Amino acid sequence: METYEKAEFKITVKSPIHIGGVEQKITRFEFLSYGQYIYPVSENRLSLFLQKHNLISAYCAEVERLGHRFNLADFFRNKKIFLNSEELENLSFGKKIKVIGEIGTIQFYRSFIRDGFGNPYIPGTSIKGVFRSAILYNLLKQFKEKKLQDFIEKIERRIEKDISDKKKKKGFFDWGNIEYFQKFVLADKNNSSNTDWLRMLHITDAYSENEIQTILIPVNILKKQRNGWQYKTENTNQRTTIWVECLPVGATLKFEAKWDKRLLAEFKRENPDTAMPEDIQSVLQFINNWVQDVLAFEINFLQGHPLKRWYEVNKPNLRIGFGSGMTATTISILLSEDLRKKIRNYAGLNRGEDEAPKSRRLFENNNNSIPLGWALIERI
Repeated sequence: METYEKAEFKITVKSPIHIGGVEQKITRFEFLSYGQYIYPVSENRLSLFLQKHNLISAYCAEVERLGHRFNLADFFRNKKIFLNSEELENLSFGKKIKVIGEIGTIQFYRSFIRDGFGNPYIPGTSIKGVFRSAILYNLLKQFKEKKLQDFIEKIERRIEKDISDKKKKKGFFDWGNIEYFQKFVLADKNNSSNTDWLRMLHITDAYSENEIQTILIPVNILKKQRNGWQYKTENTNQRTTIWVECLPVGATLKFEAKWDKRLLAEFKRENPDTAMPEDIQSVLQFINNWVQDVLAFEINFLQGHPLKRWYEVNKPNLRIGFGSGMTATTISILLSEDLRKKIRNYAGLNRGEDEAPKSRRLFENNNNSIPLGWALIERI
């Protein structure tokens, strides 16, 4: 028997995808703009530039004076230094991000994760996390369909008890992952990360074969109110806006998956009554089943809003990264509406009897409302 089943996959971005990097917030300390592009400045190249123009002392003094209000573009402007796009690319080590929206309003943005060579990618751990959520959702859905009362007692009542006992919000449902992924026996080990049966699935990082030009987009927060739809606003009555660097629609990336068949055989031998996918194709089917439920839930939620149209026209089968929300990262769809409200009010913001979840992050472009994080995954 071959040790591994191997498969190659392609991810096609269907709506902007953002996965945060180490430096979550890039401020005006660290970027310059020209035209419709943002240029994140390399620290090393900025140091050399300041040294060349004898500005290191002036730069340090201005940073000390202004603190978090320091603006690199204003500093250069006051020193009569005006850079063209070529000079900016040199300062940013060739990196630039196209801005979709009003570039002058950007005070900071969330950067996309990149490797040591500056290439954007989707971590294999993020992809596997989505797979894990989809598998857990399917296993619990099957449980609910076959034994509804047991599901209510063992899952919903347990969650309600955790809320009443004020369990730590971080890792709120860890017991569910332990129960369905780790509470098994393998050789002389049991009930630990060593017996997590999803160890048999290995996912590589996803990279593009071509250079990806990331985009910077403004994300707003849409809220469903009893009297209609509203956008979250600041004290200035301007919409709350989060600028995020994203993979653009149409970008493609590839990754590889390996399924450890020998490890599967060991798990089945030691734990014969355990329900688990048999191969990579079974995992994909779990993902498709889960996404269909998420799409149906979103379409129903968005009645009366233009964002519903995007879901009706597009047929993605994977959601990942920032903006995925409660419906695509938890088992919330399987739970009663009353329990979803209790979870939201306890683990998030207390919104009383308002629908849960009641808000969505979206991008508006050319009068179109677009959700975040959707892609099409295909086996190739």
